[in-house]
This record gives sequence, structure tokens and C-alpha cells, in this order.
Amino acid sequence: MRCALITAVYGDYDPVRSLPDDHGFDDVVCVTDGKSTIPDAWRVVIRPSAGSARLAAKAPKMMPWMFTDCDAAVWMDASFEVLPGFGDWARSHFEFGDFVVWHHPEGRLGIEQEAEVCWFFDKYKDYPIREQVAHYFEDGMPAAWGLFACGVLGWRFTDETRSLGWRWHEENLRWSVQDQISLPYLLWDTGMPFALWQANEYDNPYVRLRWDERPRPRD
Repeated sequence: MRCALITAVYGDYDPVRSLPDDHGFDDVVCVTDGKSTIPDAWRVVIRPSAGSARLAAKAPKMMPWMFTDCDAAVWMDASFEVLPGFGDWARSHFEFGDFVVWHHPEGRLGIEQEAEVCWFFDKYKDYPIREQVAHYFEDGMPAAWGLFACGVLGWRFTDETRSLGWRWHEENLRWSVQDQISLPYLLWDTGMPFALWQANEYDNPYVRLRWDERPRPRD
């Protein structure tokens, strides 16, 4: 199985970092608007944004098969740094599921808790997040069903995962770009099996979050 690593950066929001020689992926892709300096190891795909930079980055995150000819991909937010051996470790998780996500590292149990935490963030202030959560509950989703961090995602490309990705992207267009709110609803609604990365998002030997290096807010 050939597996790609895919990230995106728009508006020079995150510095895309160099990769270790033994990263373990068959293709490494950075989708960008062309305003950032990308290290040579990455295959650059220029995809200009006509509107929100944050929304533009959702396409490679939720529909990564559009950007590689591999059989699977790992999406990684550009705020992460790849450490040696990440590709082999990530690929091993496809034994347990075709879609892989982090368990939320801060102990919140459901989208209602996440909505209350992020309601006042500037990047979400123009979105109807509380109405979005209410809509999901009206549709029958149980409270505290589950919550996941979405900075690193594993996708084996199947009809089922492609359907999930298309629907997830549509929810971001319809409601909000707070994708941690819509993903649990879709996993509940579809009943699609999924796996969890077997490590803590904040403390593991495979990827490292580098929040402190962000140069400026994104629009």
C-alpha cells in the first residue's frame, strides 16, 4: 500500500518544515496558495483560494485522494513537525481501520463541550456553532458521544471514506470550519468504523506540535 503525507498552508500561516530522510511516505504533498516558502522535499500543489484561507485548506484535509495517486494518505496540519519513522508508524494503523483520528487530548467528551470552549475564539465568531450542535442533537445524536482532535488523520481511500470526506467538507461549507464539531456527528450518523492513533497528540515520538512558531493569524 502506497501512502502519502499531505499538508496545506495558506497565507503563510504556518512555516512548513523540512522532513527527516526516513519519514516513511511514498509521496509528500503541500497544497498552498504560493505565498509560502516550502522546503524542497515537498511536492508543491498550487491551489489558489478565492475566499477564506481556512476553508481552502479543508479540501486536501477532507478529500486527500484529489492530491495524490497513492492508496492512502495521512493528513497533517502544518503546525506539526514530522519526526523519524512517522510514516511506518502511521501506516501500521490501517490494520485497525480505514480512517484514523486522535482521541481528544484535553478530556472533553462531546461536541457540546467543544462548542462552549471554542465559541469565543475569533476564528469561529462568525459561525453558528451552537446552532450547528443543536441541529445535530435534534437529528438524534447522543450527548457526549465522543470528540476527536483532527490535526493528523489517516485515510485509506475506499468508497466509504470518500463519502465521509465529501460529507465532512459539505458540513464545513454549510455550518462552520470548526471541523471537530461536524466529524463526530458524521461518524455517529454513518456508523463507519474508525481507529485511534495509539499515542497522545501532545506527547509522542512521531509528530510534534509547534504552535509557538505561527507567524500571524489567518483570516
